[in-house]
Amino acid sequence: METFLKGCLASASYLISGSPFDAADTDLDDGESVVSTTVNNNYDKQWKTTTPSFQADAPRFMAPGNATAAAPLLCQSLEGARGSPPQQQQQTFAPGQRLGKQTVGGGWVRPLGYAEKFMTAAHGYGCMTTVYSLWLDSRTPLSLDVIKYAATIMYRKMPNLRMEMAERDGRLWWREMAREVVNVEELETRDVEGAVETLLKRRYDVKAGPLWFTRFIRLSPQEQGVRDDNHNLKYKYACLFGFHHNVSDGTTNMKFCKVFLKVLNDLVQGKEIDMCQEGTFAPPLQDRLADRIGAYFLFVYMFLRRLYTCILTFGIPVRNFTSRFRMPAHNEAATRMIHHELDEDATRKLLRRCKMEGVTLNSAFTAAANLTMYKMMAQKGGRLKNTDLWSSQAVNMRRYWPKEQQSNSFGCHISLLDVSFPTGPDDERAFWRYARQVHARLKYHLTESKRALTLQPMSERLIILIRHNAWLAWLRLPSANDGHYTVTNMGDLTHTFPGTGEEVEVSLVLRSVSCHFMPTLCQHTLQTFRGRFCYSLDYYTQKITKENATTYAQGIMDFLRYAIHAPN
Repeated sequence: METFLKGCLASASYLISGSPFDAADTDLDDGESVVSTTVNNNYDKQWKTTTPSFQADAPRFMAPGNATAAAPLLCQSLEGARGSPPQQQQQTFAPGQRLGKQTVGGGWVRPLGYAEKFMTAAHGYGCMTTVYSLWLDSRTPLSLDVIKYAATIMYRKMPNLRMEMAERDGRLWWREMAREVVNVEELETRDVEGAVETLLKRRYDVKAGPLWFTRFIRLSPQEQGVRDDNHNLKYKYACLFGFHHNVSDGTTNMKFCKVFLKVLNDLVQGKEIDMCQEGTFAPPLQDRLADRIGAYFLFVYMFLRRLYTCILTFGIPVRNFTSRFRMPAHNEAATRMIHHELDEDATRKLLRRCKMEGVTLNSAFTAAANLTMYKMMAQKGGRLKNTDLWSSQAVNMRRYWPKEQQSNSFGCHISLLDVSFPTGPDDERAFWRYARQVHARLKYHLTESKRALTLQPMSERLIILIRHNAWLAWLRLPSANDGHYTVTNMGDLTHTFPGTGEEVEVSLVLRSVSCHFMPTLCQHTLQTFRGRFCYSLDYYTQKITKENATTYAQGIMDFLRYAIHAPN
C-alpha cells in the first residue's frame, strides 16, 4: 500500500511538471513543414503549416471495364522536404491492368497528440482495432480485383491511410509512407460477425504501415444472385475495413465508407475517378485548447481518483453490478458483438417521441441502458435502492474547434466524457422524466463544464489502466473497472453515409472496436442507417458472460420499444 501511494504521488508530481502540460509536446518547431495535412489554426499560431499548391484540375483516371483505350493516371506525390513542390507522376492505366505502384510522401507530418499516444500504447496490448462491416447489394457481380482497385484509390485519396510512425528527437511522429502498400484479401466465410470478431484481434506494425486493411466476403455463391422483394436480381457481398484507432475515428471512417462506395460504383460503371485528395490529416486542436485551459489541479485530482476507484478499490463504482454478476475472469479476454435494430416504423416513432420530450436519441438510449442494467441488478436480488451508474460517452472533439476547420478533418479526434447517473426504483415508471435528467446532465458537461476537453491531457496517462487489466487478464483475475459502459453514437447517417449507389449500395453497417482492457464492462455502438436504428453491444468476455450480455442488449431494445408509448 505504501509503495502504491508513493507511486501515485510521484505520478502526480510528474503530471504537474512533465510533458502533459508542456506546450511543445504536441507542437511543431519553427520552420518545420507539414505534409499537406494540416489546418491553419487561427486560434494558435504555434501550429506551423505549409500548404502545397495543387493544380486547379484534379487528376482523373478511367475505370477498369471502360470501353475507351488506356487512359493516363495522374496522382499528386507529396514531398516532405521544406519548399519542395508537389510532383505529378503519370502512369498508364488500361482496363484489366493492375494499378502501378506509386512512391508518395515519406515526409514528416507532426508529433502524436494525447489521444493518439494512448491509442498507440493501448494497441500494444491488443486493443483499439476498429472494424467496419458493410453489407453490399450489387446489381452486377463484383470481383476481388475491383475491390483492390478501389482500396488503392482510397489510399491515394485519404491522407490518414498513408500514415506510419517513426521516432524523431525522442518523440513519436507521424510520417507519410514512402511506398504504396494496400492490404486486401478475400475471406472464405459467410459468417461476417465471426470474421469481425477475429479481425478485432489484428495487430499493426505502426512503424511500417499500413494501419488499415480490407477484407472481401462473397455472401452468395459466385456469379449467383438472389431476388429481393421487388424481384430484382442482387449479388450479396460484405466488405470489412479495419483501422488502427490512432489514425481514425467514427467521423473519419464514415467519410471513408462514403468515398469508397462512390469509388466502387464509378469503377463498376466505368466512369472516371476523381483522384482529388479528400480532406486533411488534421492536427489535434483539442490538445492545444486543453493546454490553454490549464486545469492542472483538476487533472491531477481526476487522475488520482481514477487510480483509486479503479485499481486500489478494485472497481468500487461498478461493484453494484459485479457483485451480482461475477466477472468470468477465467475466459480469454476478447471483444464480442451482439447486433439489434429497430425497423423503420419503430425508429420513426421513437425519434418523434424523443423530439416531443426534448431529448436526443442518445440521451434516451443512455436512459434505457441505465434502467435495463438497474432492472437486471434488482431482479438478481439483494438490497438495491438508489445507486449510481457510470457512463463514458465518446465525444467528437471537433465540436470545440473553429467552425471552418471541423469538416473533412481526418484522424483520431475523440475523447471520453465520464458521467454518473443516479438511478432509483421510481425511474423505470417515469422513463421520460429520467431521460430528461440524463439529457440535462450530458448537455451540461458537453457545453458548460466541457469536462472532456478539460481532461484531454489525461488520456495518454490512462494507459496504466490498460496495462493493469492486461496483467489481470493474463493472471485470470477479475478486471479493474470504474465505468459500467461506454456509448459511441454516430447519429443519423442520412447525410454522413447514405449508403446508396446506382450499381452497388449498402444495406447494413456495423461498427466494433476492441476495447476489452478499457475500464468499462461493455460498449454500446449506435447509429441510424437508412431509417433504421442500428445497435450493437460490444461485450468483453472476461467481464460479462454471453448470457448476461444477451439479456442486457435485448432488455435495452425492449425498453426503447416501451418508451415509444410510455406515459410522460
